[in-house]
Amino acid sequence: MYLYSLPVGAGLILLAVIPYIIYLLGVTFGKKPAELELTSPDTLPPVSIVICAYNEELTIARKIQSISSSTYPDELTEVVLVIDCSDDKTEEVAQRELENVKFSWTIHTNEKRSGQNASLNTGISLTSNEIVIATDADLVWDAKSAEYLVQRLLSDDRLAAGTGDLLPNPGVDNITSMEKTYRSYYGRMAEWEYAHDATLSLNGCLLIFKKSIVSSIDATKGANDANLAYKSIREGYKTFYDTRAPIYEELPENLKKQYKQKVRRAKTLIQATLANVDLMKVNRPACRIFYPLRFWMYVITPTLLVIGGVLFSIGLILCAPIIFVLLVGILLAVSILKPENLITSFMLNQFYLLMGLYYPRRNAVIWKSTSKKVGE
Repeated sequence: MYLYSLPVGAGLILLAVIPYIIYLLGVTFGKKPAELELTSPDTLPPVSIVICAYNEELTIARKIQSISSSTYPDELTEVVLVIDCSDDKTEEVAQRELENVKFSWTIHTNEKRSGQNASLNTGISLTSNEIVIATDADLVWDAKSAEYLVQRLLSDDRLAAGTGDLLPNPGVDNITSMEKTYRSYYGRMAEWEYAHDATLSLNGCLLIFKKSIVSSIDATKGANDANLAYKSIREGYKTFYDTRAPIYEELPENLKKQYKQKVRRAKTLIQATLANVDLMKVNRPACRIFYPLRFWMYVITPTLLVIGGVLFSIGLILCAPIIFVLLVGILLAVSILKPENLITSFMLNQFYLLMGLYYPRRNAVIWKSTSKKVGE
């Protein structure tokens, strides 16, 4: 029996990583998005920025300051802050900070805890402009990110929505190193999809869309970013990913908090993906090529890797135990000495996807902060 476990395990592992191999080839040798040069600020349209906040007393002032320091003209900027029943001083701090800005603003407080998706829908309904930017309360963006997003969105009438590049704040700890490697690859994957048609991967921390096309998202199933992408594609439009519009995230300070954050994100992403299986019937690259690859990556790959890894390990232990020990030792040494390596980052994120796939918690749309400064 063990004679077959080694080749069967290796075969399952190879089958599991096929979509990643395809994406690796695509981002290395494939088509790139067209370059975009910023035009004069005089041509910019008015925008509405929606911020959904829950217990962000210690981060909301920094967020407002980030928007205020943006190169986007204040007279064209409207901010709608939706506070989801915070039990700290988020509203008080925000009110005090907003009184010093030059752009228009509104604060709305939910009557009951609703979650990020429902809060975003509330915020959208309160905006007065066609172009809406949705961004998280505990992240700061680059000064030109809003300009890049708006001008990219307006560069093609077929674009309905898009996203900026989510990056970890600069740091030297292992969590930051591994996350930086993962997100660098993730961003290039999404840009490759956009270059051919539309990306299915948006970052909920920084979204932009046309309200006339996407006036709301599904508040009950899955992540707001994935739902935005799927809804745009359903309407026959394209979505984009622009790595020149970064937004910076302060990562959880330990693996326990990162685990909670990543599993919640994985679960909501998988929920949204499973809810849109019928898109494979639509004849366009985003639906016939990229959706099956993403489905494979999120739903099939994590399970196949576990089964294949177990079978391969059993076969190797029984056939060549010394080689097994050497391989394990090399992987551990590389993970410790160079945590930002692609293999370690890949395996860690496969673990998060696996937990998200089988995680029993149902109400993943009601979020709890995992930022360093807010705590739980």
